[in-house]
Amino acid sequence: MNLFENILLNVILILFPLLICILYEAYNKIYDFKKSDLCLDFAIISAFYLVMTFKSSDYTFPYLLMNVPLIIAYLKNRKKCILILSVVCMIILSKVYESMLIYIILEYVLYFVIYIVFKNYKMLLLNLFLILKIIFYFICEAITKSYLEDIKYLGNAIMIIIPFILVTYIVYFMLRKSAEIIRFQKDLKNLEEEKELRLSLFKITHEIKNPITVCKGYLDMFNYENPKKSKKYVEIMKNEIKRVLVLLEDFLSINKIKIEKDIIDINLLLEEVTNNFIPLLKDKNIDGVFNISKDELFIEADYNRLNQVLINLIKNSIESIGSNGLIKINLNKTKNSLEIKIEDNGIGMDKDELKRISEPFFTTKENGTGLGVFLSKQIVEAHNGTIKYTSKKYVGTKTTIKLPYKEIKF
Repeated sequence: MNLFENILLNVILILFPLLICILYEAYNKIYDFKKSDLCLDFAIISAFYLVMTFKSSDYTFPYLLMNVPLIIAYLKNRKKCILILSVVCMIILSKVYESMLIYIILEYVLYFVIYIVFKNYKMLLLNLFLILKIIFYFICEAITKSYLEDIKYLGNAIMIIIPFILVTYIVYFMLRKSAEIIRFQKDLKNLEEEKELRLSLFKITHEIKNPITVCKGYLDMFNYENPKKSKKYVEIMKNEIKRVLVLLEDFLSINKIKIEKDIIDINLLLEEVTNNFIPLLKDKNIDGVFNISKDELFIEADYNRLNQVLINLIKNSIESIGSNGLIKINLNKTKNSLEIKIEDNGIGMDKDELKRISEPFFTTKENGTGLGVFLSKQIVEAHNGTIKYTSKKYVGTKTTIKLPYKEIKF
């Protein structure tokens, strides 16, 4: 095995468990999950084990390389891992270099002292470790093997130290770059979240500003000497204020979605919702075809939240029809899921509108807030379900809610 292959293989042996740990850490940081630091300790110890079990052409080489995971533990401030690896290294080296126990203990005590003094200066700490390791390596080799008396042995020792230094710097560089990438991705995610927050605040400010501007305009035109005209202004202002309140209520609901599941009868829920809309449907001459069974069909869900979703969707259908139309509601059960389909022959949506239907603040209605559909989507997904819209302009819209189903036995 040539020098390049030896270096490359040992870099892989050390980095493999560490990079797996870094991927796990990156995933947790980017998605704000809690992580356990034991993963890093396990990765460092695994790297130590792989280096020690690898058969090298020079039997002393692994005893140098086993210090690389120890250096990583120092750089990552893993004190328990430092203690474990230091003790193991001292035990191993005391068997390799007999009668050198005092020097070996002194070496690893000096490592810890350097760590205490320079732990905030990572590059300096790394360089000091390497210098100290090389010095003690030559001391041990010179005393026990008398290598320094022979130029050939001195050359062999140097050829062992060079790969050790290269492996250490390569591993350090890779780990540092990995940490920078994780920080970059985290910062990028924070910027995206900040951008979305700013956009949401801008949109809600814009939505609130419009009705308030209307109210101010009518207040400026308000004339106490003309009660009939002023009364008309009052009604318009009341509607605009109501619109603001609905917008704020929907916006606050997005940040307060809590699902409290219980065993509910889905057929009873659908029947209750549709019965509440029957007077409104009659008033607008809209036919309602409701395929709802009288049989009990129990699922585990949040009754109030699903009620909120169904009311919002049926209300959207009614508003898209206006009058003289048709709304169909069907419930289908399969082995693993329930499908609730709400279909209307209203104004419908084109392809561009359909793509944006689930975006917050996007609406096709003149007085809509653009939050109802977005809120409904979040509630359904909180139930581990899906909501899908299919629509065609001037033909109608079909909404399909799919919820997981598991038969509940009492």
